[in-house]
Amino acid sequence: MDALTKAVRYNELINLYGNLLSETQRDILEDYFSFNLSISEIAENRHVTRAAVEDAIKKGQKKLELLEKQIGNLAVLEKIYELRSQSSNKDVLKYLDEIERMMKHGI
Repeated sequence: MDALTKAVRYNELINLYGNLLSETQRDILEDYFSFNLSISEIAENRHVTRAAVEDAIKKGQKKLELLEKQIGNLAVLEKIYELRSQSSNKDVLKYLDEIERMMKHGI
C-alpha cells in the first residue's frame, strides 16, 4: 500500500473510530496521517520521545484495524462509494448519501 493510500485509509478509520481511541492516540494519529507531520515533529511538539510517538502510532493503527475487522464500517463505506460511482439514479444516490451520513455520525 503506497503512502497516500495508507494515509487516506487511516484518515477514514480515524473518522469512523477515532472516538474509541485514547485522546493521545487519536491526536498523534491525526498529526501523522492528517497533517503529515513527521515522528520527530510530533515528538518535539508533545515533548515526548520518538519511541513514544512510534508506539502510539503502532498501537493506534492496530486498534483501528481491529475495530474495522470487528465492525466493518469502512468496508461498507467503500461499497457505498462504488455503488455511487455506478449509479445515476437520483433516488439511489439520495439513499446512499443518507446511509453514509448515518454511518459517519454513528446513527
